[in-house]
Amino acid sequence: MDDRGRRATEPVHIPRGGEPDAPLNLASSTETPPPVKIDPYVGKTIDGRYFVEAPLGEGGMGVVYSAKHKVIGKKVAIKVLRGEMARDAEITERFLQEAKAASSIGNPHIVDISDFGTLPDGCTYFVMEFLAGKSLSEVMTESKPVKVPRLLQIAKQIAAGLGAAHEAGIVHRDLKPDNVMLITRGSGEAGKDFVKILDFGIAKVGGAAGEGPRLTRAGTVFGTPHYMSPEQAAGTPVDLRTDIYALGIILYEMASGKVPFDADNFMGILTQHMYKAPVPILALVPAPEIPPSLDAIIQKCLTKKVEGRYPSMADLLQDLEKLERGEVP
Repeated sequence: MDDRGRRATEPVHIPRGGEPDAPLNLASSTETPPPVKIDPYVGKTIDGRYFVEAPLGEGGMGVVYSAKHKVIGKKVAIKVLRGEMARDAEITERFLQEAKAASSIGNPHIVDISDFGTLPDGCTYFVMEFLAGKSLSEVMTESKPVKVPRLLQIAKQIAAGLGAAHEAGIVHRDLKPDNVMLITRGSGEAGKDFVKILDFGIAKVGGAAGEGPRLTRAGTVFGTPHYMSPEQAAGTPVDLRTDIYALGIILYEMASGKVPFDADNFMGILTQHMYKAPVPILALVPAPEIPPSLDAIIQKCLTKKVEGRYPSMADLLQDLEKLERGEVP
């Protein structure tokens, strides 16, 4: 089976020392299929301004819809917090934090959020720019591995966007290919593969200039297993270097066509993040397909101890640019 086929792409919350409970499937072939669920928002107008057209996708915290502003006709995306979660004050606060965090960064590589509100049923929502493109995970499925020039172009933009987030005191903590959109902006080759980073739902605000609001419990694990740093896997405090590790995982996957750590269960993956060294990419994809300098950059991102990684996205970006120019970082 392809390694992406069995991957859990949703962020998970795992109590230390445990695994998420697996639901039992008790359905039989003789049971009557459940009734088709009618979406409560499609075809409706939100706050008198946004006409909801269709669902675009579903995540751990909410559903994203395509919509149009009724007056100016601008197409937007609306993320609505799930009804059962809207009653949880901490989850609602985290949802609000996602909107505030993304909108405060002010970088073209971060999704733009323009509005926030509460629906009559008590659910909260926010409005963001509509992105017509493909996720990085889709691109990697189509092009595996990603050619080095394209890899560097994508990686530089991710580093620039997250560098701006870190300067604003925000650590993403759930960077993964599903949260990176590639869109077309402008004309010609230069307009392709423009990066937009999404989903700051479990971001740590105050990561560079103080702790900020505490929205997670001590000793808990938040993130997506294949892209989690060792410190995340251990449930210990994180800083901006956890995003550098996650970007290293993405670079490894783009360069080799597979993630460095995989297992049949969540805890097996987390254990490898904490204790197992990744197989060098040059052992999987020989030179000259992969420059040794790129392998070195990725291995530095994936160092188990945070002090061994790049100290900032700016430092990582500098080495990526040197490699692109043909220099040895």
